[in-house]
Amino acid sequence: MDYKLIALDMDGTLLNSKKEITEQNKEAISKAMAQGVKIVLNSGRAYDGIAYAYKELGISGADQYMINSGGNIIESLDKKIIYKKVMENNTCENIARDLKSEKINYVLIDIEGNSYDSYQEWMEKRMLNTNLAIAKFMIHTHKRNLEETAEKLHQKYDAKFFVVVTSKRDIEIFPKEVNKGKALEKLAKHLKIKPEQVVAIGDLDNDIPMIKFAGLGVAMGNSPENVKIISDEVTADDNHSGVGQAIEKYVLK
Repeated sequence: MDYKLIALDMDGTLLNSKKEITEQNKEAISKAMAQGVKIVLNSGRAYDGIAYAYKELGISGADQYMINSGGNIIESLDKKIIYKKVMENNTCENIARDLKSEKINYVLIDIEGNSYDSYQEWMEKRMLNTNLAIAKFMIHTHKRNLEETAEKLHQKYDAKFFVVVTSKRDIEIFPKEVNKGKALEKLAKHLKIKPEQVVAIGDLDNDIPMIKFAGLGVAMGNSPENVKIISDEVTADDNHSGVGQAIEKYVLK
């Protein structure tokens, strides 16, 4: 297959456990770009937490794109937004009230990556900058409580929101139509790239939608079994340049 786009998660995928991009990953990405393949970082991070990686990879230009905040925003590297979906204020207020009544600790994350410990704190900050908007709720819990808390949140919110485990301790709540897969689908359509020409590589539950969307979905070796099972292929882990190995094996000619 002649692949045209590679979508990469960052933490646990492009980045190793030291939050570094390995030389093998850099070299493989550079070779893929030389073949005309577009590289898209698709991360839960906000713009600034992603942009530095593009610089390190030597990627720049208004025709290069990122997907940030877990799928809330698609924008070019010169910050031209082509898609944005955020949470409504009344929705945030209701969720915050529900979580507080359940004694579940949360933070609200805005589209710039800032966090707020309460809805009241968020509203106070928003009065100073009305351009800010909430991207998601993040619930941080102990490892031993993750499964139980996630199940409780799924039961309560799945009908109206996208609830997903994003780390060994974190669960996030997004607008229903927001996830990495739907954002990748929108970007591919914008670029006139077919799903079968897309490769997606990730490691956790929030990467599942993009792995399923892509013509070739690849799980990292450090992924849990539920991610590996739904993937087309499994590569090496993040500390052994799984991204670079996958690109070399499936993309480079």
